[in-house]
Amino acid sequence: MIDERLRQRCIEAVVEEGERFGVLAAEMDDAGRLDVRVPWVPAWSARDLVGHLGTVHRWATAIVTAGHDRTAPDEEAPPSDGLLGWYADGLTGLVRALRETVPDAPAWHMSPAAERTAASWARRQAHELAVHRMDLEAAAGRARDPLDPVLAEDGVDELLSVVVPRWAHTEPVRSAVATVAVTSRGTGRAWTVAVDRGAVAVHPHAAEDADAGVQGEPVELLLHLWGRPADVVVSGDPAAEALLRGR
Repeated sequence: MIDERLRQRCIEAVVEEGERFGVLAAEMDDAGRLDVRVPWVPAWSARDLVGHLGTVHRWATAIVTAGHDRTAPDEEAPPSDGLLGWYADGLTGLVRALRETVPDAPAWHMSPAAERTAASWARRQAHELAVHRMDLEAAAGRARDPLDPVLAEDGVDELLSVVVPRWAHTEPVRSAVATVAVTSRGTGRAWTVAVDRGAVAVHPHAAEDADAGVQGEPVELLLHLWGRPADVVVSGDPAAEALLRGR
């Protein structure tokens, strides 16, 4: 169960990261730079990234406020005009929904390992925004603003315990047999993810005999595991370690 302290911290992060993202996007728009590419996602421009987040905010809001956990809503495409105002409206609606919906209200989730409650979406959106805020900074050629290491470490935990099991039915996780140890140098917190032909189990320690390992500060681990360049140390079988990285 996601505790109330974590839920409130995640809602605060949605506000903080969402506003940081919006301010930087407005600065880039004023400079005529929304069409620059995101360095490690070349299919995306900064404009596409704004549109993606605005769409996700509305999608998550609809999930949180639906009152059931049965199905996901349709996504709303970004507008051709007024993109930044549309983004800001979506963020406002998301924050309101996360604050006003009771934490254990039923809510659909794409991962079989997630709690199907509104609280799960506070967590998911906090980490979604943090990673994409850093994406936008990279596109702008701007130094990265700090990210709370406690929040980053929870983002690592969410990816390993909730997101990786979502990929269990897809390749390469569906066919792989491997163990990967992940260690946060910030606190020493550790995980071992065991993949066995689509079954995913996460253990709260670093197995010494794991096929691969990755170590780093929390923010660097979060970026690396979501497929971004980062300062981490990887050991062992690179194919095993790659099983954990975001698609």
